[in-house]
Amino acid sequence: MIYTGYYARLNEYADAGLDPIAISGAVPDFYDLDKFRWWKFFAPSKDIFYSWKNGQITDEGYVARYISERLEVLDLEMVREKFKEVEQPILLCYEKEGFCHRHVLADWLRNLGYEVEEYL
Repeated sequence: MIYTGYYARLNEYADAGLDPIAISGAVPDFYDLDKFRWWKFFAPSKDIFYSWKNGQITDEGYVARYISERLEVLDLEMVREKFKEVEQPILLCYEKEGFCHRHVLADWLRNLGYEVEEYL
């Protein structure tokens, strides 16, 4: 099982035995890179993020670009190997609720045959 979540609950996830993995373009100061992983290849590009944040593209445009420019160009064997390295992965970003690339990523991973759900 792969879980998704957000940085504000990092300690809770770690205490539950999950393996936090940052998937955002930046990480909060409290995210210990000596202790936790950061898979930048799952992060949206700065251009995608800022185009959306500045209202230049819609949520739908963001999703389309994120999938075509980031996810569809990934080496699927590399992705599979990365997940084999982690016992209980939880993919983290900033957004607590609402629109977020981790939900797009979760759907994409499900299409590859992974079980993915938000950690509650």
